[in-house]
Amino acid sequence: MFLHMQGELALGSRFKAVSESLYAVANATYRASGVEIDAHWFPLLRYLQVKGPATVTEVAAAIGQTHPAVSQLAAKLRKGGWITRRTDRADARRGMLELSADAEGTLDRLGPIWCAIRRGARAAALRGQGSLIDVLAGFEADIDSGRLAAEILAQRDRLLAAQVEVQPFRDEWAAHFLRINGEWLERYFALEAVDRAMLERPREHVLDPGGAILFALLDGEVIGTCALLRESPGVYELSKMAVETGYRGLGAGRKLLDAAIAEFRRRQGSTLFLESNARLKPALALYESAGFVHHPAPRPGSHYQRADVYMVYEPAATKTTAATAKAIGDRRARPPRQTSVR
Repeated sequence: MFLHMQGELALGSRFKAVSESLYAVANATYRASGVEIDAHWFPLLRYLQVKGPATVTEVAAAIGQTHPAVSQLAAKLRKGGWITRRTDRADARRGMLELSADAEGTLDRLGPIWCAIRRGARAAALRGQGSLIDVLAGFEADIDSGRLAAEILAQRDRLLAAQVEVQPFRDEWAAHFLRINGEWLERYFALEAVDRAMLERPREHVLDPGGAILFALLDGEVIGTCALLRESPGVYELSKMAVETGYRGLGAGRKLLDAAIAEFRRRQGSTLFLESNARLKPALALYESAGFVHHPAPRPGSHYQRADVYMVYEPAATKTTAATAKAIGDRRARPPRQTSVR
């Protein structure tokens, strides 16, 4: 090719061409998966999914694009029903971009597809040897031959066919304990001092005192976490249960919860409780279905400012009546799409 003959002089042009080719490969993967999304939208949509509502200025700074570019894309996505714009509750002069409910639902299931794209791109990049020019040439060849697209689709099929499994703590997974929990806490609430200590030093604050940490994996990818904290002999707290955005609907939350309860029983614990927030309706419904019963909140001695729900595991207890459940539900605000304890 002509540009190849220009060597380093054409690096910018070749990288630009590779970028557009990667967008095309990603879009082909989306189409093959029945998802009507454009890869060019990914930075903006993913930022709002992970970080929550934000201004155009905040998004532009975070994803490395210009304010006009983000503003134009946001206008397009608003027309398409992907995002909405609302006034900042703290400052009426600021407009906030936010995912629509339909967009949240669509993005919630794209984790396996994104993972497949990442795996395929990584494999192509690792095949390159020699100088940057040589590596780039190999990457271009993988794109042009269709090898990259084929690998991505193969990885997608593998991930979609995989079953979620739960495994105990490993040191190499510790970063995921912080990453997954930190993301949702920072989006919907705030990382409190007690959260940061536990997430950054899990051995010191969870394992060494006699607790346990569990991970949900999909084909080797960590997609969820859960902790069982030992408060005193026989008394445990269910904590730090979260599923990564993009992997909802795979049953990871239920499997983590069931595994945590099984671990509590294996230890012959006497009391298992959790603290949460009334905004997290889907999570609360999950706990209720597993046998957790609402108690007066907040829990005496709670360490968490956000905790306004206190539940205790009582699988044999009489279920809450429909009227009481409705009254409880009516008091709760519309929740974020997050399967998390706190």
